[in-house]
Amino acid sequence: MAGALLFFSGVQRMITPLEEALDAVRARAHPLPAEDVPLTEAYGRVLAAGIRARRDQPANDISMMDGYALRAADSGGPLRVAGEIAAGDAPWDRPLQRREAARIFTGAPLPAGADCVVMQEHCVRDGLEVRVQQPPKAGQHIRRRGEELTAGIEALASGRLLDAADLALAAACGVSSVRAHRRPRVAVLSTGSELVPLGEEAGPGQIVETNSLTLAALCRDAGADVVRLGIAPDAIESIAQKLREAPADILLTTGGASVGDHDHAQDALQRLGGELIFHTVAIRPGKPVLFGTASQGRLVFGVPGNPAAATLGFELFVRLAIRLLAGDRNADRPRAKARLRGALSRVKGLTFFPRGRVTADGSQLVFVAGGQQSSMQIASWSGANAVAVIAPGEGRIEDGTEIDVLLVGSLG
Repeated sequence: MAGALLFFSGVQRMITPLEEALDAVRARAHPLPAEDVPLTEAYGRVLAAGIRARRDQPANDISMMDGYALRAADSGGPLRVAGEIAAGDAPWDRPLQRREAARIFTGAPLPAGADCVVMQEHCVRDGLEVRVQQPPKAGQHIRRRGEELTAGIEALASGRLLDAADLALAAACGVSSVRAHRRPRVAVLSTGSELVPLGEEAGPGQIVETNSLTLAALCRDAGADVVRLGIAPDAIESIAQKLREAPADILLTTGGASVGDHDHAQDALQRLGGELIFHTVAIRPGKPVLFGTASQGRLVFGVPGNPAAATLGFELFVRLAIRLLAGDRNADRPRAKARLRGALSRVKGLTFFPRGRVTADGSQLVFVAGGQQSSMQIASWSGANAVAVIAPGEGRIEDGTEIDVLLVGSLG
């Protein structure tokens, strides 16, 4: 791709257009190998092989009500109650005879010869006889065999992202495990000599490290397993050593991704033996975001140390890679149209992603930007459920303008 560089220190940076950077991630993030996953642990996984029904569902014609199974044509007079059938009972080995009914309960198999079920509220029982008070129609209150699934049909296709209802459907197909893509593993490393771990008191010139908490949570929310590598000081070999043996599909660093004298992410990654795909992307916040590959096919991302910029870098690039590795064919965050409330300024040469909230106003979505858009603000993502996507340019976007928004949380 245009702008690709090797991991050599001192190479001049190139600013990569946003869509080109996204395409570069998509081109290199391929679904991970498949594994057998117990159905009880398969929620949120992506199927690598379709699931076919092993039997009809339901396996018999069954009653949808508590009542009486009978022939609709026989309902004009008293019927002899020939027996009782409950859910879980085997089907009767003889059909109903004329002028007979069977006491039946919801989920019970329909006896042969019956063509309807009458609710018990519409029947009067007298000893071994029952009378129907409302004339039934043939077929009423019966769930037919194979109505939901027929044996051999593909109920869930390869590539399906399994939700709670899918797990129930898979179980109904008669399977107890599925073939799904492996869950991606992400190793998260914070860099910076000024950082101290959570729980320690920050001294003069120090700050408590927070980005790894956010990034680890975002990784898990995206469906990845996380290995936290702690903090590395601003030293090339310290960073490289932490990353070199990390058991992960994605190496994610935060901090040190720019070109200052103490920004060593690029030089450290050079020692891992890989290719730098891009180092700077035309976005705000978070322009100095790094992407490349390392040994063993691992993907490498470096996001800025400023919290708001780190989170945006994750949302745009790292989350996309996680979902693609997981086999998700709809890996992108959903986008929507919304009316801007207030005004926003464009940024020359950069796509601007202000954080804020989207709410429904009648049939229309409305976006309100948060008050503080600095890339250093930890709280700027708190409460945000969307980012506006403001194309590069000059001037202002006025109140009421329809804009694109990237949805990163639930509406409300």
